[in-house]
Amino acid sequence: MSPLLGGARSIAAGFLEAQGQAPLAAAVRAGGGDDFPEVKIAIAALRVHGRELQRLRAALANYAESDFWDASTPEAALAYYDHGAIARDALAGREQTHRD
Repeated sequence: MSPLLGGARSIAAGFLEAQGQAPLAAAVRAGGGDDFPEVKIAIAALRVHGRELQRLRAALANYAESDFWDASTPEAALAYYDHGAIARDALAGREQTHRD
């Protein structure tokens, strides 16, 4: 089972339980409800969230690299020219437009 499907089952089952549908929630947890709309919606939401998380992690990884900040002269450092553009792109849902 993929982590995505496991997470979607858990979300869908929690939703179904909150709606008073304990038997359906148990079926989803047992893997018998992967065709349920609640599971499909949860998968779609997790995919969107995963892409966003991936963009944010990529931006943070750039800022975490010491060579992004360090250079013999400030003008040689990538951070000198970035001015937060990588972060703004990630927060706006855009792929990175530059790195070097």
